[in-house]
Amino acid sequence: MAGLNKEIWLPGIEEQFIPDTSFVAEGRNLDAWTDNGFLNLQEAGLNPEVIENNEVWPIPIVRREDIPHKLEMKRFDTENTVHINAIEVEEAAGKRESVIRGHRVSLQTKFAKMAGYNWSPAKNTENTPVNVVSTGNKSSINNTYYAFTYEELLKLDTQCNLMDMPTEGRILLLHPWHAADLRKQDLEMYKSFFNGSSMFNFKVYITAMTPRYNGENGQRVAYGAPVNSTDAIASTFFYKEAVGAAKSNFDMYYRLNDPEYRGDVIGFNMRGLALPTTGKYLGAIVTKKHE
Repeated sequence: MAGLNKEIWLPGIEEQFIPDTSFVAEGRNLDAWTDNGFLNLQEAGLNPEVIENNEVWPIPIVRREDIPHKLEMKRFDTENTVHINAIEVEEAAGKRESVIRGHRVSLQTKFAKMAGYNWSPAKNTENTPVNVVSTGNKSSINNTYYAFTYEELLKLDTQCNLMDMPTEGRILLLHPWHAADLRKQDLEMYKSFFNGSSMFNFKVYITAMTPRYNGENGQRVAYGAPVNSTDAIASTFFYKEAVGAAKSNFDMYYRLNDPEYRGDVIGFNMRGLALPTTGKYLGAIVTKKHE
């Protein structure tokens, strides 16, 4: 019995896997550094010193020692779905795209959640500021957390300037509750900002795909950890050249005329990884629960 042609199905998953409208598209594309389920990166060595008013010739030569890293990429599998006459579906582009879309969207969502988490700081440091809002008014929108304000966003923008971060390429993942706070604080200002989808020097994406933080110590909550009373919501930012994402090894699995499900079983998987590449130029504004 003839099987399904993966070469017809897989492009529907792989091509434009990261939509231009997704914040994930802002990071560096690291696909070229993938190999058999691994991501191979080079951590750049120290930059050379600059000699002022040199009087010694020849100028010294130093070797830059790059540090290689081989990282195993995570495996993402969709749940299998059952279809009647998958061969007929394969031959009809519209029907095939309808089947593929559900699997593609599920993979995209899971991958974006990983990026939203990994492209955020684990804790407050000199190069990864985490500002915890623990004073001021309670949010009148969610009635649980301290309100998010333009002043907090301006403070974060100033911290980026102090780190000499380029203004072009600053990406803000604005939590929906925080976006609502800003609209409530000054609707006209909010409208004027979003005419260009930016605030101060940040390009803005409104998304709930940001990690939770511990509102008491400002540390990021572990990925997938259960909800805790100290959890706080956060908006995060990253510099687009300081993060990257890689995807590879897309594959399709199927079983035709399955006797148990009385249909054709189809599923997809891929390898992927999203991570910071420099260890700096990440940040967060955390609004803890109002006491």
